[in-house]
Amino acid sequence: MTALTVRALGHADVLHDAQPIKWGAESARDLVFYLLSSPDGRHREEIIEALWHADPDARTGNRFRVALHRARTALGGTDTIVEAHGRYRLADDVLRASDIYRMYEALEEADRAEGDARAFALNRAIEAYGGAFLPHVQAEWAHAAREEHCAAYVRARLERSLLHCEHLHCDLAVQDLTAALKTDPFIGENHHQKLMTCLTVVEDKYAATEHYRRFAKFLHDDLGDTPMPETRALAERVKTGEHICVRGASGAPAPARAHRCPLTPDGQCHGTYAQLLQLL
Repeated sequence: MTALTVRALGHADVLHDAQPIKWGAESARDLVFYLLSSPDGRHREEIIEALWHADPDARTGNRFRVALHRARTALGGTDTIVEAHGRYRLADDVLRASDIYRMYEALEEADRAEGDARAFALNRAIEAYGGAFLPHVQAEWAHAAREEHCAAYVRARLERSLLHCEHLHCDLAVQDLTAALKTDPFIGENHHQKLMTCLTVVEDKYAATEHYRRFAKFLHDDLGDTPMPETRALAERVKTGEHICVRGASGAPAPARAHRCPLTPDGQCHGTYAQLLQLL
């Protein structure tokens, strides 16, 4: 099979030997990306309903056959989309050529690995995510896949932030946590608390308070809600200048506190964060 590159994260294109393929019709492209969102395959009736919002009949059946033929031709052969027991799916070689496959392959490797190998696998997963899945497609099937892939990327960012803190790379940990919250500010208020806590160490109380205010405004404007009591209490402690986390570099033992740094095993943070990234 000719070398394929399938990009659906932040893009919507397929390349043959680094050159864009010719689809012949938009329906062929839609079929390929729909099957990419459903790697286990879909029956013909499901494809017709998802792509064309129609019931299977002679007309839609013919439309499906034409789209299938054009999609296979564009991808390089009849073996690029296979059928088994009435289900159509992309061939394994086509799936492996996609950025989605690379991201999940790296995440699975990270789940099995430890130490540096785990960090390298998370790096590859994050690098594979070029943006939202098919950002310009508004169909329901694309939206569902978009949320799934976004959640996987956010998980990789959060997990890498933990590794950075374990190695005392606190500035890098905050960058990953910031990226995760910027991508999905709904992932959990505890993660906003973590960022506030770490910012008191790697930046200062003003940066942590600024994030709290942005988060509170986001809750008010988008959800008509307010921060949880624990978050408000943490913000008040931050404003007083309390050391929520203790800098390990100071050499002083960490006092027992209700809020220790949530990203490190010993509750201590190191590093300097020169610029607070804008989240909301």
